[in-house]
Amino acid sequence: MEPSSQQLEQMAAIWASQAQDDGPVVDYSDPSFSVPLGVAVHPVDPATLAEHFLAHWGWAQWVRVYAKPPQAVLAASRLAMAQGKPKTVSWMAPGTGQPLCSPGGDPGVAVLRCDWSPDAEEARFNAEEAKRQGLLLVVDESTTGIRLARGGACAFYGLEPDAVLWAPTLPGGRTLGLLAGKGEAPPEPEAKALPSPESREAAAVLLDLSRRHDLPAAMEVLGNNLLIGLNYFGRQAGLTDEIALEGPLSLPRFTGSRVWAFMALAAEERLRLAPLVQFDPVLDQEDAQELVWPRLARACARLKVLPEGEMAPLGWRDAGPSTCHAVGNILKNIEG
Repeated sequence: MEPSSQQLEQMAAIWASQAQDDGPVVDYSDPSFSVPLGVAVHPVDPATLAEHFLAHWGWAQWVRVYAKPPQAVLAASRLAMAQGKPKTVSWMAPGTGQPLCSPGGDPGVAVLRCDWSPDAEEARFNAEEAKRQGLLLVVDESTTGIRLARGGACAFYGLEPDAVLWAPTLPGGRTLGLLAGKGEAPPEPEAKALPSPESREAAAVLLDLSRRHDLPAAMEVLGNNLLIGLNYFGRQAGLTDEIALEGPLSLPRFTGSRVWAFMALAAEERLRLAPLVQFDPVLDQEDAQELVWPRLARACARLKVLPEGEMAPLGWRDAGPSTCHAVGNILKNIEG
């Protein structure tokens, strides 16, 4: 999406000023969600949480709730064994360069992560390869299930797995793991640990927010604003292959030859970034734009004059003159 004339005027003013923004930190690096707790009218039991989950992924026929994500993976392994397949799990991650395979013999389960997948073609290729090998296909929707699209990576990329795994990063270190699928459910152990009431509530509130609001659409707006700002200020700074943004706007990722240096500079400007940008659905879109663009401008300007290989201003003695006020001040302090 191209910037509007109003956005161009706003970014031009920001670039001319390059004033430091002392507002609150904007964190696009935290995988957890800010969900309001203590709002559930009734205690969220496992059956209620399962109902929320089934409403989100309408194609599933059964849901199993566990205290920790590894227990959900073990349930997938039990399901494979019940179908006469090996119990070993193979992790597939298109976009990372190679599958994340676990040792232990021939696999019977393929857990497909699509958060780094560059496009639908590669995600589908990995899914089809798992099916061709006769593996139980499980799509890990822990990151993509709320952020990428309604229905997660399965809907976004057109995947038809045997089951989905959902183990989102919840606030306060809370954990849970859900496994859902079609057909026969995995055999259950006689006794199993359940998520804490706080974890169940946090997950249920998050699923309810996703049901009532189009969270992926809101995060796509945040991603578009980030892309517009990065493209504009990158061009103004004369950056070429140093830093770019690619992938779905609701779950984009940084690429380029100086990603880590750029993220370090952005952090100094109170904008925390990660290679995989994970927006929080509670962020206000207009406030985020007002806060993010000035910090992107300064990070781009500083990256242009930062010597290759440097991660912080310690190497700026030989950086030369800069239009970035912060760089000029640092150079003066060094010389003084």
